[in-house]
Amino acid sequence: MILLTLNQQEEKVIDKIISAIADCIQIEPMQVAPVSILSFPGLEIRQHQRRVLQGGEEINLTRLEYSTLVLLASNPGIVLTRTQIFEAVWNMDSDSC
Repeated sequence: MILLTLNQQEEKVIDKIISAIADCIQIEPMQVAPVSILSFPGLEIRQHQRRVLQGGEEINLTRLEYSTLVLLASNPGIVLTRTQIFEAVWNMDSDSC
């Protein structure tokens, strides 16, 4: 699977290209994945880019650290055991390889 992130100008260009060639080829509609950003005071997790920003500055994390952060941030107010975290993170990590 390939995920492309386009700005508004690039999206307009792609729309024009698709309109121009639509008569020549059959294009199947596709579902656009929503941009997923987890936001907390002073912390932003941009899942579509696999980036973490703290106070506007990028934080470098390993895959396992990032997966753990996403798991915990996606489940606010829920207490997870060490085993639950371990199993979820290792499954997330193996799915993204």
